[in-house]
Amino acid sequence: SAPLAVTVSVTQDGDYGASAGSQTVTIPTSGSTTLTVSTTDDNADETDGSVSVAVDAGDGYTVSTAQGTATVNIADNDDPPAPEVSVTAGAGVTEGQDAVFTIAASPTPSAPLAVTVTVTQDGDYGATTGTQTVTIPTSGSTTLTVSTTDDNADETDGSVSVTVDADDGYTVSTAQGTATVNVADNDDPPPTDAPEVSISDASIVEGVFGFLSVLEFQVTLSRAMDQDITVRYVIRPGTAIEGVDYWPGAIEVTIRAGFTWATIGANVKNDRIREGDETLFVEITGADGAVIAADNTATGTIIDDD
Repeated sequence: SAPLAVTVSVTQDGDYGASAGSQTVTIPTSGSTTLTVSTTDDNADETDGSVSVAVDAGDGYTVSTAQGTATVNIADNDDPPAPEVSVTAGAGVTEGQDAVFTIAASPTPSAPLAVTVTVTQDGDYGATTGTQTVTIPTSGSTTLTVSTTDDNADETDGSVSVTVDADDGYTVSTAQGTATVNVADNDDPPPTDAPEVSISDASIVEGVFGFLSVLEFQVTLSRAMDQDITVRYVIRPGTAIEGVDYWPGAIEVTIRAGFTWATIGANVKNDRIREGDETLFVEITGADGAVIAADNTATGTIIDDD
């Protein structure tokens, strides 16, 4: 017959910015009124929650036993945080074995996650280096295997490392963004009386023998041996560009028993372009039965003829 003051308590499950606590609402003589509880649209990913209103006991009314409390569910509308990706290393290996790394995402991704990593090596163990993509499944982790080569060269122990690169869809662990597997050499050192192998600089005039001319480097032993000596090398570009200015030859050369030298060749192209002299480099990387000289790199100069 007159407006009725009713005490209610507002509570929330979760953190949705609702004004919780006790308040008074007035029911008019029409018999009902509306109570509005505002929520906040934040940027935090969180579990779904709810807002509840309970009618408190008070003077002038009784509380319904069946409908004394009501709840409105609240759904979160924010994306979950990007997973953090880490990498951990397996046990150390001997050259020729595989280095194993585990790449994991936390929390586990809701769909397969493409992650960019960079592989590097310390030493020359035949690992395939550079950037590649691995996919972490919804189970949360995957294994990356990096193969190494069992050569015959005595060399210092080295390592293979994997680094998680920053990219879209994930963050990189600050504590476990890089992992390293040690690689142990398994070759005997050369005998103490082994000869020393060295390489000399070389040059050639572009086009001196036509379209292709061979730039020859001499590989020299400090003394002749009774057995063949195999020398391994790589040809690296300087200002000259591989496949444009020159083509490298084989990756090893043999100095025959009783001899003290052999030659390494790179095919030089006559490009008929006016340009300055260009360079490339030959590095001795291994030798069976010989010790590599401290200065193990030679410079090849291509002299322009245009």
